[in-house]
Amino acid sequence: MRVSVVMAAKNYAKYLPMAVCSVQAQTVADWELVIVDDGSSDDTPAAVNEFLSDARIRYFKSDSL
Repeated sequence: MRVSVVMAAKNYAKYLPMAVCSVQAQTVADWELVIVDDGSSDDTPAAVNEFLSDARIRYFKSDSL
């Protein structure tokens, strides 16, 4: 069973690493994390970028939807 986690993020750079690490630490192995950036003006894209090497994590900016 695959679990999908959808995380809305707007100016969330300060908290994003902890939130993503929390998802990665779950005991369910088959998951995906979809992060939707709703027009951040902070460093949210840079904070997400460090996690994009994990194929289970996808990132969308609201202007690219």
